[in-house]
Amino acid sequence: MDISKEDIIRINHGFGGTLRNDSSLDFAIDKQNDKKLGEYKKLSYLLRAILVDHPFSDGNKRTAMFICFAFSYEFNKEVDIDLLKHHMVSIAKKNENIIKNIEWRLKSAIK
Repeated sequence: MDISKEDIIRINHGFGGTLRNDSSLDFAIDKQNDKKLGEYKKLSYLLRAILVDHPFSDGNKRTAMFICFAFSYEFNKEVDIDLLKHHMVSIAKKNENIIKNIEWRLKSAIK
């Protein structure tokens, strides 16, 4: 997925948030350039950085949802909105750190 740190910050700013800590976001952005990783895994790193590490003061889940919609649009995928919403809240509540689990959740909601 072609997205930059500035894009993510701009998206979040639209939801009323401000950047508090960008270290995990930087790590997730670096993973976007790893040719060995699949697109869902790259998206999983972004979502973990946003949903678990809460880099923004507000709008973390909304930012993650927006990125998922952009991902689905870019790769011409269908989204089960209710299931994706459930997964976003669950990942955030449970502080899900395991990328493989986040990837599985994404693949079940975005096909």
